[in-house]
Amino acid sequence: MTDNSITLFVFEGKKQERQYLHVFLKLLPVNIKRIEIAWCTHIYDLHNKLTGDPDLDTFELLKEGCSDLSSEDYDRDDIARIYLFFDYDGHVPEANNEIMKKMLKIFDNETDKGKLFLSYPMLEALTDNNSDSNFKDITTKIKLGSHYKNLSLLSLKELTELPLNDFMNLISKHLKKANFLVNGQCQNPNSVIEQHDIFNAQLKKHIDPNKEVAVLSALPLFYLDYKGVSALTEFS
Repeated sequence: MTDNSITLFVFEGKKQERQYLHVFLKLLPVNIKRIEIAWCTHIYDLHNKLTGDPDLDTFELLKEGCSDLSSEDYDRDDIARIYLFFDYDGHVPEANNEIMKKMLKIFDNETDKGKLFLSYPMLEALTDNNSDSNFKDITTKIKLGSHYKNLSLLSLKELTELPLNDFMNLISKHLKKANFLVNGQCQNPNSVIEQHDIFNAQLKKHIDPNKEVAVLSALPLFYLDYKGVSALTEFS
C-alpha cells in the first residue's frame, strides 16, 4: 500500500516509540507518507477527553492536545488514516479494563476515528530477547509497569544492527504468539488478528487470573493489518 495520502501515527511517548517505528519501517521496508505525534500521556486520558464530547473528530481532538500537530498546517481532509499506539498500562491508577474495551470499539477503523494498537506491556516489547522456543509463554507482571524494559530487551542500536532475517524472525515471533494467544496456533496467522480479540484473550488468560500480560508488541500486528497476510510469505 503506497499512495500520496497522509497517515497520522499517534504515540503515547515523545521519542523512543517513534524511533522503533522508523527502524521497523526501514528494515521491512514499508513506504508511508506520514506525520508522527505524541499524546504524551496514557490512553485513559484520551478516553476522558472523548467522553466530554463523543462526537468530536479524532483529528480535531489530537490537534487540540498535541502541540506538534497544532503548529502544522493540516486539516482533517489531509489525513487518510490514523493509527494510535498505546501501552496497556494496567499499573496506572486510572487503569480500567472496561474502558479499554470501549476504546478498542471506538478506535477500530483507521479511516474513521482511527485504529488503536495496544502493546503489552509496552511497544518496546518488540525486542524482547527471550529465545524462540519459549517466547509464546513469556509474560510479565502488570505491577512491573515501565520497569519491564530493564529486563531482557535488545537496545535500539542492537535492533538496527540485526540482519534482516533475524529481524523478520523477531516480527514472526510476535505474530505467532498473537495467533497462539487468540487461536491456540503457534504459527504465522492466516488472517488479520483483531485488537479486541487479543485484549479479550489477555483478559481471560492472563490479566484477570494472574495479574500479568503475555508480552506482545503492537508493531508486528500493525504490519499484518496494513500489509495483509500475503506479506508474511517470507517470514519464518
